[in-house]
Amino acid sequence: MSNTIRAVRSITALLASAGVVVGLTGIQTATADTQMTAMEGVNIRSGPSTRNAIVGGLYRGQTVTALTSSNGWTKIRFVGSTAYIATKYLARGRSLPAPSQVNSGRVRVTTSALNLRKGPGLSYPAIMVVGDGARVALTGKTARGYAEVSYGTARGWLSTQYLASSASGLPRASGIRYATADLFVRTTSGSDFKVVTEVKKGTRLAVTGTTQNGRAQIIYGGAARWVTAAYLSNQASSKPSTPALPRVVGTRYATTALDIRSSSTSSARTVAEVPRGTALSITGVTGGGRAQIVFNRTVRWVTARYLSTKRPGTIVSAGTIGSYAVERGLQVNAIKVHRAAMAAWPQVRTYYGVRPDAIPDHPSGLALDLMIPNYTSASGRALGTRIAAWAQANQARLGIQYIIWNQHIWNVRRSGEGWRYMADRGGDSANHKNHVHITVVR
Repeated sequence: MSNTIRAVRSITALLASAGVVVGLTGIQTATADTQMTAMEGVNIRSGPSTRNAIVGGLYRGQTVTALTSSNGWTKIRFVGSTAYIATKYLARGRSLPAPSQVNSGRVRVTTSALNLRKGPGLSYPAIMVVGDGARVALTGKTARGYAEVSYGTARGWLSTQYLASSASGLPRASGIRYATADLFVRTTSGSDFKVVTEVKKGTRLAVTGTTQNGRAQIIYGGAARWVTAAYLSNQASSKPSTPALPRVVGTRYATTALDIRSSSTSSARTVAEVPRGTALSITGVTGGGRAQIVFNRTVRWVTARYLSTKRPGTIVSAGTIGSYAVERGLQVNAIKVHRAAMAAWPQVRTYYGVRPDAIPDHPSGLALDLMIPNYTSASGRALGTRIAAWAQANQARLGIQYIIWNQHIWNVRRSGEGWRYMADRGGDSANHKNHVHITVVR
């Protein structure tokens, strides 16, 4: 062995004993158990490629333990095993990088009249009211569910709950994935989800690249929805195509709030609930006291005795407009909501309309509060949920703009996002836990 070779080996051994890894082309650079922080929302994948399955996700500011980094991917500790994140979305250390570049300069559209505040929270004074549909520019600063924006010559903070990236509020699809099992399509990624429908194994789904709580956001039926990320694949399933749906033979109307079931058997699961008056497409098939329907392009079942050939009445005649005290000062659509709610929900005995408020909805007669009796009980919460669903289903007929219930908001202009969580405002009334709030269009 030559003296030169012996010298190179001695130097290499010395560097290795000192904890230094010699960097040669194609060899990984080790970073033993380094703490790294997500600079924005990012997918966690099973392998170091966008072709690998999404197994989870990080919010901006979450910290992970990194093991190694190579070729643009960082290997991390994940749920007792390992997974991978694109390195460009991570920063070394536990501190969140300065947010000056987070969507800085991007334009957002308000989906309601909002208070522009001096700081990120309800405790900060309002500078002004920004109207519904206003275009604001993000500065890049975010905190506690608020974003700093520029609006004309003013600068302040708005709740991100009410900001949409476009008039429709729909995110952009970034790719295609395939269901590797039968999957529920959900309204949200959280525990408060509702099942919209179920797709079969092999269904082609458009994903946005956003993940939360182990679920991936998709664009489905013209709306933003969620499915379990672990059951998505880049490869199409070899399963035969879904059989054709049965022929629809007519329409029936729900005479009460009605559960939509997966089958006609007693063990069927409830996949959705529709309010009284909903039109349903029947196939003429019955079994076990239930009628088969086609609902969201899927075969479902409902209790047959709660179906009628005629749409049930929902609005009662109660004299001239303004004959109720609560209707004084209400706009026409708000009065329509009041009359319809009295007919559909006799359990509700108290309504509030025009009153002073920083947001102009109530003072201008465009808002109505439906107070829920015994709202802290299970039955009270269930009643509020049914009323909110009823208002959502009848929004076009009654001229409804948005609904707030149980610290969640649903807006017609952002209907694709389903019911969105709202920041804590400090009490049951402020968090809309004791009433359903409905704002109408003028």
